[in-house]
Amino acid sequence: MKAVWQLWLQLWKRMPVLAVLSMLMCLTGLVLALIAMLDARVAYLGMGFVAFASWFWHIGLGQVLRGVCRPESFLLPGFRSRLAWLGVAGVVQWVLLPGALLVLAGPPHGALIIAGLFVVASLGLALGCGRRVSLAIWAVFIAAGWMPRLAAQVTTVALASPWTAPLLFLCAALLIRYALAPLLRIQDVETPTSPLENASIGRNSQSALDDTPSRRGAWNRWLGELFDRAAQRALERSLQTYRQRPSAAGRLALVRRLLLPHDNPQAIALRLVLVAGMVAIYFLAVMHRQHFDAAVIGAYAVLLTMARFPQLGRGMLRMRPNLADLYLTLAPATRGEYQKIMVDALILLVPVSVLTALAYTLLGSVLAHAAEPLRMLLTAAIVATSASLVALAVHLIGPEGSFGRGAINLVLIFGAMATYWGGYWLLGALGLAWGALALGTVTISFGGGVWYAAQREYQRRAPRFDAPLG
Repeated sequence: MKAVWQLWLQLWKRMPVLAVLSMLMCLTGLVLALIAMLDARVAYLGMGFVAFASWFWHIGLGQVLRGVCRPESFLLPGFRSRLAWLGVAGVVQWVLLPGALLVLAGPPHGALIIAGLFVVASLGLALGCGRRVSLAIWAVFIAAGWMPRLAAQVTTVALASPWTAPLLFLCAALLIRYALAPLLRIQDVETPTSPLENASIGRNSQSALDDTPSRRGAWNRWLGELFDRAAQRALERSLQTYRQRPSAAGRLALVRRLLLPHDNPQAIALRLVLVAGMVAIYFLAVMHRQHFDAAVIGAYAVLLTMARFPQLGRGMLRMRPNLADLYLTLAPATRGEYQKIMVDALILLVPVSVLTALAYTLLGSVLAHAAEPLRMLLTAAIVATSASLVALAVHLIGPEGSFGRGAINLVLIFGAMATYWGGYWLLGALGLAWGALALGTVTISFGGGVWYAAQREYQRRAPRFDAPLG
């Protein structure tokens, strides 16, 4: 039991904030369940607290298991049985005990409550283990949004049927098997990918604890091979061009192909097609709403483009030891020259981000039949330009700690969203020409100033090739 206890403590050691918050929410739910014995109306509120606590706890537990279930761990005697006992303890802690208290509180459908808690725990575990069950959840909500009456009828029938609880238990068991099967399979670790690889490809999904790569399915492996082939062809073309006509521009192109392997024209086009498919599904799903505002398309496009820069911040930290080889290969005359090459290579992300935002906004405006597509395109282009400059600058010289980077990401996202909606209103109030001029003057001047100061500071700093501590 000592080994099981140590496994249970892993979440407290690695994610103490998440563990404490989950326990506080669970205790709140249990207290409400006790109060519900006097007033049954409070029982459902307590059930909500317990469900959310279980959801967050098992997401963290899944990430812990991704770091624990390594090939060498299975050499330990009785490792699988200890994991099984950990699962039994989790069922007792998060399903049976809270479920029993909630059932004693008096609300109807006691078996459904326990089964629902089991499903919530299994969904959280699957998400934490890196499985894409969120797509299935998304599909359910999309279907319910398209057919609300049918969804209400199905819910009514399910609550009255005696088969609902067994089916929920079966679904939860299948989800747990789906989540844990790759972790319990002894196989080689996935080939490491470039830390600066675009996050939308889906290959650099890693545990937040120890950078353990997630196991990829056949679709993701095939997709990764497409991007790798495009990157290899782009690198070979740049290398051939540089050999024929050596120049500073050719050398910069080679550095870009090494640092940003999947930001070549073919890979960008492929990525646009893939994400455009998801964007099309999203807009087709939400367009049934009577109060759907087409202007949200541009905000969503800017948000998608901003998702690239946090990966850049993490990737530059992880790339430090590898950049020593690049430094020796380039053999710059000064350290500032090397830093300037890095800055000039990474600035490519700004036009790529703007192009991506424009493509998504144009696609969304066509799908949603937007009344003012030009207004949306102008706002998205201006805001994406300034936001990309600021995000690139901040992640280039910003804090190295995960907390600091997370706080900066939140500020950047909220700032970009506020700027987009403010700019959209400004273009409507002043007209497209004057509004775009005013918005561009303020935002792009600010973004350009931040970028200028950041790249000057980056060039002033000495190159670092040490591995990050955390």
